[in-house]
Amino acid sequence: MSTSEQISTRRHEYRVKAWFRSLFLILGAPAIAGGIMMCALALKGTNTSLPLLMTAVFLFFGIYLIALAMRSRVIIDGNRIEIRGAFTDRFADLNEIEGYRTVSSRNGKYTQFYLNNGRRTLTLANHFDHDSAFDSWIRRVADLDKRDRDRILEEISQHEALGSTPQQRLAALGQAKTYSVFALVIAVAAAVAANFGTPALYLPFSIALALVPVTLAILLHRSPLLYAVFKRKDDPRAELLYALIVSSFGLLIRARGIHFVSLQSIGLVVALLTLAYLAAFYHSFFESPSPTRTLFALLLFGMLYSYSAVAVADAVGDESTSTRYVVSVVGKHYTTGRSRSYYLELDPWGPMLQANSLGVSKTIYDKSSPGDQVCLELRPGRLNAAWYTQVSCSNAPLDSQP
Repeated sequence: MSTSEQISTRRHEYRVKAWFRSLFLILGAPAIAGGIMMCALALKGTNTSLPLLMTAVFLFFGIYLIALAMRSRVIIDGNRIEIRGAFTDRFADLNEIEGYRTVSSRNGKYTQFYLNNGRRTLTLANHFDHDSAFDSWIRRVADLDKRDRDRILEEISQHEALGSTPQQRLAALGQAKTYSVFALVIAVAAAVAANFGTPALYLPFSIALALVPVTLAILLHRSPLLYAVFKRKDDPRAELLYALIVSSFGLLIRARGIHFVSLQSIGLVVALLTLAYLAAFYHSFFESPSPTRTLFALLLFGMLYSYSAVAVADAVGDESTSTRYVVSVVGKHYTTGRSRSYYLELDPWGPMLQANSLGVSKTIYDKSSPGDQVCLELRPGRLNAAWYTQVSCSNAPLDSQP
């Protein structure tokens, strides 16, 4: 028996890294203190429901962080691994583990152990200490990412339609990666030209942007062994996701400033395009480590793409006769979320029979006050979906108006 195997048969405990443990304690102690203060306020007040709720939240959060710092650990005892959390204990024997995957998220990397018979996965965070014995034990578990990578490469090397020899077939994979980079470059260039070029370039390069996902869907369906969307890190195939993202957001930026009188006029078309978008990239749902997350991400990109493509088709380069309206500003507000959006509240005008809001830039928002006037141009649209946009009431650019 080798030294590493002898080490792996002994019991080893690994706690949370010291700096993580200190961070959890530093955050947990004030949370408990805040809970105690809220409890004292609740006992002095007449309406205790909200303070008591806040007390429970603060106390639970503080206790959870302190328990996470003091109790969390990984225990390896022979063939058994046990992962302790703040309040939970999960364990499995080596022969119960099918393999592991390394997952990357916004919060960092972590390891997921997949158990036999469809049992719930074991999750191992990356904030535990480890040593050679720990690494030796992990090496005894099958790396599912590597297994899938080797399987895909083997399928590519045996797929006769990709070339006459295994070397030529694997070379097709390199060519596919070149094509994916080329698609990304095309999408970026088209987005820049469609948004920051001269007005004569807006429509043709918007069309080019709209055709990028169509082209990528064709590549994906013709060669699913060579291309993927939302692929795992170790997946050897060419990634098409980045070109999809650029095309969706490039069109969305191009559609800024286009406002529809009624979204009902384009709602059905947008919905059908979104369904077609999801159908075009349905492979991603079955191959993703997180199908639900992939579905929501593709749904978001699909909706952005569909709405923006319809807006561009209806409004960009629309030279139909316009009607100008001068509308009074009655108020303004902004909304917050991942970003802040700014709106002017307007009096009824033209087809807008009730008070309505107009999305504007921060510059225009800051310069506008109730009682001011804005100028709007209304056009029928190529798709017969009436749309309007804010225009300058003078010859100065909108964001430069005094």
